[in-house]
Amino acid sequence: MAAPADPTELALQGSLFGLDPVPEPSLAPAQSPKTGDLDEAELNDSQLEHDAKARPRARKSASTSESALDPWTSVSAEEPTEEADDADDLPAWHHHGLVDPALLTPMLQHYVELKAQHPERVLLYRLGDFFECFFEDAIALSRLLELTLTGKEGGKSIGRVPMAGIPHHAAERYCADLVSKGFSVALCDQVEEASARNKPGLLKREITRVLTPGTVLEEGMLSARRNNWLCAVVCEEGSWGLAVADVSTGEFRVTQREGSDLLHQELLQVEAAEVLHPGSGEGESPAWCPSGLRLTALSRTPFALQEAKAAVLQRFDLASVDGLGLGEVPLGLRAAGGLLRYLQDTQPGTEIPLELPTTWHAGDQLVLDAATRRNLELTRTQLGGGFHGSLLWALDRTMTAMGGRCLRRWIEAPLVDREAICARQDGVSELVTGSKARSLRLGLRRLLRPMGDLERLAGRAGAGSASARDLVALADGLERLPALAALLENTSSQPLQALARPWPDLESLAGELRHSLLDAPPLSLTEGGLLHDGVDAQLDGLRNQLDDQDAWLAQQEQSERLASGISTLKLQYHRTFGYFLAVSKAKAKEVPEHWIRRQTLANEERFVTPDLKAREGRIFQLKARAAQREYDLFCQLRQRVGEQAGAIRQAARLVAELDAIASLAEVAATGGYCRPEILETGHRALVIEAGRHPVVEQLLVEEAFTPNDIALGQGTDLVVLTGPNASGKSCYLRQTGLLQLMAQIGSWIPARSARLSIADRIFTRVGAGDDLAAGQSTFMVEMAETANILHHATAQSLVLLDEIGRGTATFDGLSIAWAVAEHLSGDIGARSVFATHYHELNEMADQRSNVANAQVLVEDTGSELKFLHQVVSGGANRSYGIEAARLAGVPASVVLRARQVLSRIEANSHVSVHEAA
Repeated sequence: MAAPADPTELALQGSLFGLDPVPEPSLAPAQSPKTGDLDEAELNDSQLEHDAKARPRARKSASTSESALDPWTSVSAEEPTEEADDADDLPAWHHHGLVDPALLTPMLQHYVELKAQHPERVLLYRLGDFFECFFEDAIALSRLLELTLTGKEGGKSIGRVPMAGIPHHAAERYCADLVSKGFSVALCDQVEEASARNKPGLLKREITRVLTPGTVLEEGMLSARRNNWLCAVVCEEGSWGLAVADVSTGEFRVTQREGSDLLHQELLQVEAAEVLHPGSGEGESPAWCPSGLRLTALSRTPFALQEAKAAVLQRFDLASVDGLGLGEVPLGLRAAGGLLRYLQDTQPGTEIPLELPTTWHAGDQLVLDAATRRNLELTRTQLGGGFHGSLLWALDRTMTAMGGRCLRRWIEAPLVDREAICARQDGVSELVTGSKARSLRLGLRRLLRPMGDLERLAGRAGAGSASARDLVALADGLERLPALAALLENTSSQPLQALARPWPDLESLAGELRHSLLDAPPLSLTEGGLLHDGVDAQLDGLRNQLDDQDAWLAQQEQSERLASGISTLKLQYHRTFGYFLAVSKAKAKEVPEHWIRRQTLANEERFVTPDLKAREGRIFQLKARAAQREYDLFCQLRQRVGEQAGAIRQAARLVAELDAIASLAEVAATGGYCRPEILETGHRALVIEAGRHPVVEQLLVEEAFTPNDIALGQGTDLVVLTGPNASGKSCYLRQTGLLQLMAQIGSWIPARSARLSIADRIFTRVGAGDDLAAGQSTFMVEMAETANILHHATAQSLVLLDEIGRGTATFDGLSIAWAVAEHLSGDIGARSVFATHYHELNEMADQRSNVANAQVLVEDTGSELKFLHQVVSGGANRSYGIEAARLAGVPASVVLRARQVLSRIEANSHVSVHEAA
C-alpha cells in the first residue's frame, strides 16, 4: 500500500490540477500585514467594504493604471509547442448524419444534437481556448479558411473524426470571413465556469449566438460607411410587402406595393445583406430576388398575419399597430413579423434595440431604377465596381462613419419634397456663405473627426455585446455634444439648430462612463482592469487584499534570496505555470532542499515552494473574485447604457445629418459650387449655366473641365445631341442627371447658376451591356431598358438616352430611335436628352417645336482630330468615326478603304423622315 501523500505535495497538486487546496502551513519567513492574513471565509462583502473605507484607494492616471494592473509581469514560456495532429485520411463518417450518435463520446453527441438543429449553419463549438467544428463543417472550414484539417477521437468503435478549429480570441475575424462568403455561423459557447462546477462531466454549453449576413453586430464584420440591411419579403397575388431593418443602427422600415419588378428594383437599391421569405428553400430562387443576394427561406408560420401582428405588438409593447400605419400595409406587417421572429431565433436571450417601424410609399423619394443607378455611378463605378470615381466618392468628406452612411442614403434616395430640399440647402449655405461660415465649418469638422459611431455603439450596448472600449468611445462622443451645441448656438437653419440644445441625460451618462471606466481598458471583460479605483467598495477591498498579496510576494522574494544565497533569484509569474522562482543554470545546484523543480529551460531553472503554491491558490481566488465583481459592475453599467440606446441614436442621427451637410458644404466651398434654385410644384424647367461633371472635374489633373449649359422644360422638351465618338456626349448626359440628383439631395452643384424643378424619376440608358446568363444580347438589354423607360416616364421625369437603336441594322435602328424620340417628346412630354449618331434625327427639330438640336464641337485640322468638349446649338452632320478608328490604331489600309466605302455610300444614300400624317 502506498504511503500517504505529503500535505505540501497535495497543496501543489491542488493548485495545478484543480483539487481542493490543503490549509497552508505557517509562513514564518515572511509575514504579511494583518489585513492581508484574513481567511477567505472572512472576506465577506461587509469586511471588504470596511477594508476599503479604512484604506481608500486613489484614482490612478492612465499610464499608472495600465502598468499597475499586475506588478508580476508575465514572462515568456519557452516550453516546446505540440504540433497539430496530422489529418488522417478522410474517414467514412465525413458527415454527422453517417454516424450513430450513441457510439460517439458525450461531447460529440452534444455537437451532433446541436448540428441537427442548425443543419444549414457552420457550428463552432467552444473547447478550451478554441472553437472547434467536426465532420462536414470541419472539412468545409479547412477549405474556406485554409486551416489544417485534423482529427479527434470520436469513440472506441468510431475512431477519429474530422476536426478543424480557430482560436477563440480570433473568432470574430474568422467568422467575418465566413459571413462575407454568405455562410451563417452558430456559436456554441460555455455558459458555465469550470470553477463553479461541483460534479464531473461536460461543462454546460449552448448556442449563444447565430451570425448571419443580415444580423451581425460586431464592428469587424460590418462596413463602417454603409448600412447592413436585413430584408423580409411576403408576396401574394401580385402584391408584395417588404420590411427592411439594420440591426446595427436600429432603423426599421416597412412598405407594400404591387409588381414584382418594383420589388426587384427595391432590393437592388438597398443592396440587402440577407433576404428572408416564407418557403421551403428548394428549387430556383424567386423571380423577384436579384441574383447574388443571400436568400433565406423560413417557416411560413411567423409570416402569418396574426402571428406577425402579435410579434410586433409584443416586441414594441403596443396595444395596436394602426398608430404606426401598419394596418394599411398588411403584407408589410407580415414581413415585419417574420423579420422580428428571425431576430429572436438568431439572438437567443438578447433583444436587439430596434426603432418603431415606419412606413414609406412610392413617391416619397426620387425613383431611380437599377440601370440608372449603374449608369450614373452613384456609389460604385461601372467598370470594376470601385468606390473611387463614383458620385459618393466625389461628395463624401464626412468625418464620421454614421455621417458617411447618412450621405450614402441621401444619394441613394433623393428627396421630392421642396421644403425638405430647401431645408438642407439652408444648412449647406450657412456653412459656405458669410464671414463666419468657414470658421464654423472647420470647427464642426474638428469636433466630428474623432467621434465614434454612436449609432452602432448604442446598438451593441443595447444587445449586451459592447466592450469596455466601446463604452469609452461612446463616452468620448457624448462628451462632444455640449461643444457641438455651443458652436451651433447662433445658427438659424433647421439642420444645424437641431443639435443646438442640451442633452442632460446623455451628458450625465457620459460622466458616469468616464468616472467608472479606465481610459484604455483591455479587450477582455473577464480578467479585470476595466474600472477605476473608488467606483465600488467591494472591488476596492479585493484590490487592497491583492496589494497585500503582492507585498507578501515581494517579501518572499527577498526572503528566498537570503535563505538561498542567490542574489540573482527572481520571483516571476507565467499565465500557465503560475508563480515560480527562477535561477540561472549555474546556480541551480545551490537551491535549498525544500524547493521543487517545476521546469527546465535552456538558460534557467524554475522552482516552486510549498509556501509559494499555497499562497498562489489564495491569490488566484482573490483575482477571480475581483475580476467577477468587476465584470458584474461593467454589465450593470452596459445595461444602463443600453436603456439609453434610443436617446443616443436620436442624437447620433442628428450628428450624422450635420456631418453629411458639413461634407456637402466643404465640397461646395472648395469646388466653386452654386446653390440651385428649386422651383415650385408645376414648373418643369431644368436650366443650368456652365455646369460641370462633379466627378470628372475632380479626376482631371492636367486640364480644366469644359463647362456646358443645358435648358429643358421651357419650350424645349427634347434635345437631340450629336457629335463624334469620344467627344463627351455620354459625359454630358451623366452630368445632367447627376446635377439634377445633387440638387434633390439638398446639395449645391458645380455650375455658375441653376434653376431646377423637382423630377419624379431619372432614367438613363448609357453604354452597352449584355446579360448572357438570362439569354439576352446587348440589343435585347438595350430594348428592355428602353421599354421600361417608355412605360414609366412622365412629364416630370428626366430621360437621358445614348445611342438607341445602334445594336441592329441601320434602317431598323434609325426607325426605332426616331419613334422613341417622337414618343418622348410628344406622347409623354418628358424632359429628355437623346444622344445619337443618326444625324437624320436632326430633322425632328424642324417638325416639332419642343425639339432642339445640339452638338459637341470638334476641330478637324486634316491630320488631327481635336475634341473641344463644348456643347452648342445645332446638329452635327459627321460622326468622324473613321478618324476615331485611325486614332485608335486601326491599320492605315483599313482606314483608307473605309473612307472609299463611305464616299460611295454618301453619294448614293439619303434618308428623310417626315411627320406621319
